[in-house]
Amino acid sequence: MRILVFSAHCADFCSRAGGTIAKHARDGDEVRVVALTFGERSESGGLYADGARPTLADVKAVRREEAERASAVLGAGITFLGWEDLRFDYSQERVISLAEEVRAFRPDAILTHHGPDPCSVDHDTCSRLVMRAAQVAGAAGLESAHSPAKGAPVFFFEATIPLTELEGFNPDFYVNITDVWESKLAALRAFERAQGFLASWYTDQAKLRAFQA
Repeated sequence: MRILVFSAHCADFCSRAGGTIAKHARDGDEVRVVALTFGERSESGGLYADGARPTLADVKAVRREEAERASAVLGAGITFLGWEDLRFDYSQERVISLAEEVRAFRPDAILTHHGPDPCSVDHDTCSRLVMRAAQVAGAAGLESAHSPAKGAPVFFFEATIPLTELEGFNPDFYVNITDVWESKLAALRAFERAQGFLASWYTDQAKLRAFQA
C-alpha cells in the first residue's frame, strides 16, 4: 500500500498523523510526505523566543532538519515544496503541482488537513488544493510527465486543537496508535527547537481522542 501525506507545514504530518504513518511504515507500506511550507513564520515560535530575530533562511534550515529527523523516525520519505507559509494561495497552477505529486507517487490513500479551517489559512488552502489535485490527477488529457492516477480516497487528519468543534471537524474513523506511540513521541521531540510543546500537547490530545474513540 502507498500512502501520500500532504502537510501544510513541516510538522503537521507528525503531530496530526504520525501514529498512522508509523503503523503503515512498520507494516511495510510506503509512505511519502509532501510538506508545502516549512512553517517558518507561523509555526516556529521557539526560534523567535526571547526576542530572537533569525533570518527566514536560518529558520527554514532548522525546520528542514527537524522534519527530516521526524520523518525518518516514523519511516516515511519527505519532500519539501518550499512554498511560503501565510503567503501561498489557491491557484490552478498549485493544483497542477500537487496533482503531479499524486501522479508521480500513485497513492492508494491520501492524508491531509480538514477543511474549511477558519483557524489556519494554510491548513485551509492546503485542504482545498489537495482535494482538487486528487481529482485533476485522474484527467486523461492533462499535460504531464506521468500517466493519470486513479482516484485515491482522501482522509482528513486532526484539525486545529482545541478548536475542532468550531471548525466542524467530526472524526468518524479512529486509528489505534498505542503500539507505535513511542515512535510518534520520538518524532514529535525532533521539533523541540521550534515547537517544544508538541510532545506534551499531543500526548494530552491523544488521551482525549482515545477516550472519545
